[in-house]
This record gives sequence, C-alpha cells and structure tokens, in this order.
Amino acid sequence: MTKRKAFFQERTPAEIRKLSVSQGYSHRDLVQRIDDLAPESDALEIRTIMIPHRFRRGNTSAEASRKCYKHGSLIGLLQPKGLAESYEWSDIPLDLRAQSFKSLEEINQADINYVGYSFRPVFGRDRGKRVVPFVNLAEGARLFTYAENNSKFRQRDKSTGNMVEKRGIRVDAYPDAKRVLKEGASVVVQVPSRSEKKPKYAFGLNHVPYVSNAPMDGKNYGLSISLALGPSLITSEDGFVDGRTEHTKYDIRYTEDDDQEGSPLVRFAPQDVAGYLGVVKKQLSEEHNITGLTFNPFALPSQHQADFYGKLNNNVLIFDPSLGTKDKLRKLHLAEKSILLARAIGHFGHDDFAYWDPIRDGVYKDFNW
Repeated sequence: MTKRKAFFQERTPAEIRKLSVSQGYSHRDLVQRIDDLAPESDALEIRTIMIPHRFRRGNTSAEASRKCYKHGSLIGLLQPKGLAESYEWSDIPLDLRAQSFKSLEEINQADINYVGYSFRPVFGRDRGKRVVPFVNLAEGARLFTYAENNSKFRQRDKSTGNMVEKRGIRVDAYPDAKRVLKEGASVVVQVPSRSEKKPKYAFGLNHVPYVSNAPMDGKNYGLSISLALGPSLITSEDGFVDGRTEHTKYDIRYTEDDDQEGSPLVRFAPQDVAGYLGVVKKQLSEEHNITGLTFNPFALPSQHQADFYGKLNNNVLIFDPSLGTKDKLRKLHLAEKSILLARAIGHFGHDDFAYWDPIRDGVYKDFNW
C-alpha cells in the first residue's frame, strides 16, 4: 500500500478510539458537535446513516458512498443562461455562490444531502457540467498548503534571467494575446503527490481568467471564462504526460437508467483546486493581477472550515453494520464528508465557512489542517 507523506497522515480508527469518545444518534446537532470537539482529546462516533436511502438499496456501504459521491445531489449555482447574457452580468463567482448557498441556511440539517455544487460553461465545445465536490475543495486547499511549505521547484526569474529555487506549485502560463481576453489562458501546473516517492502531477488548466483590466466594450468576460474552467492532459513529443491521479482517471460516471443527466461532466479533483490556487498566487505575487482570485470558481475554505475538516479526518468515526470488524466502526467516506461540509455551510453560513478572507484567516501557507 502506498504510504502517505507525513503532512497528510491522519489518525487511524484505533487511534481515534483511544480519545474521549462520545456518540451521536441524531442528525440534528452533528455539525455543532463535531465543531465542538477538542482536536487533541475528543472524538465523536456517529451512530446514524449519512448516505441517502436511494444509494443504499442493494449496495454495500462503500458502494453506496461511491454512488452518492458520483450521483449525489448538487447545488446548481445561479448563473447566466448563455454567453450574451453573461456579458451583461456584473456578478462575480463569489456572488453566485453566496446567493446559491444561502438556501442551505433555511433547510433542516438532517435534510441537507448535497455533495457539492455545479455550474455550466456558456461557450466552447466542452459544455459539460462542472461539478465541485465539497470534500475536494478542502482537500485541494490542504494540498496547496503542503506545496507552499514543502514542494520545491526551479524557475527562471523574469527580472534577472537567473534560475531560482521556489516553493509552491509551479505554474507555466501560455496566454494567447488574441484569445485570452474572451476565452482565458491555458496554463500548465505541477502539483505534488500526497504519497511518498511519487512524482508531481503535471496537467493543464484551460480557460483561466487572466486579464485584469476591463475591456473598452464594458462586457464582463471574466464570468463566462470562469464558468468554462477545466483540466486537461498535456502532451509532449512522447505522447501524453500522466498528470492525473488513479482515482481521477477511474472516476468514470456511468449514467443510471433513470438519470436525466446524460452528458459528460467535469468533476474537479483536489489537484485542480490546488493548481488553481497556484495560479492565483502567481498572478498576485508576480504580476499584481487579481483576476484569477476575482473570478475564482471555487468556494475556498476558511480557517474555520480547515479546523472542521481536520476533525472529520482525525476525530470522527461512523458506525457501519455491514463491516466484519467487532466494533463496526470506520472513518468517513468522501460522500459523507461532503454532506457534513454542506451541512456546516448551512449551519455556520457561507461567509464564515466557505469564503477565504485573507485578513481574517491569514494565508494558506500558515493554515492548520
């Protein structure tokens, strides 16, 4: 089994059971009880089922969780219906998320079963739905924090022309001056692996917002570009560069018979979120450019969410009667984490939980996960 780097290692179920464990039988107060856990001493044993019944019929808990992760309910973001309409909107992606997530505050916590949110491009050949799982936002930001502190690369300094060593995620931008205004830039990012002795993942991000100054025609090109963001493999003389994780490569969505959503989709992985954060950092620190941050399509976690996510990974177990172990306890699956993160957004509010404020939260390099 591949060993994770020390930064990403988490408590095992046995280690969690050695903490001061309490039990939760109700959906109603789960989020607050998790938030109240003392990270070094407390644990919560969830004794209620998190995955909706429609995914559990005839499936093991692991199968049900995988189906829920791939086919679970999504919050459809408010967005323009077409390209012409997008040019007239003054909203940025942050506005759309804040408005769309507001509805979570009005739903009983037990009834929130969303695993992420979605939006659609309004131009280009690839109009497939973009899906952003809540768990991948937190994990992507954690991966970016690791890169900021531990991942080194060499790159030529623009001002001196010399090769210098840097930390973080390497970003190579290739903006096409003729198309970057209306379609965004294509960049190549190198994101470190979470596993020991594994090379970095190199892949592309297309339709990255890059132009900071407003065009003379007054149209809002940034919104339509951000809605089209997507990852891509990069090619070399030898063919494709293997730039995706095994989980991502095998994350194939098989449409169910009664599923009306039959078109291909893009499900953003943690590496995509981390790579985009690398783009934002490069724009801000080297180019004095806020475009990537302004038109960022990802709901970046606050420090509060980082703390909560750390407890999901290190302080929470769930009772699973299908397990063969004596205590029938396991750690949370991705879908279960996503549902609890969605409930936390509803409980604490968008601004507190799903919005990164650098003044309040500090920079991701210093985040505690």
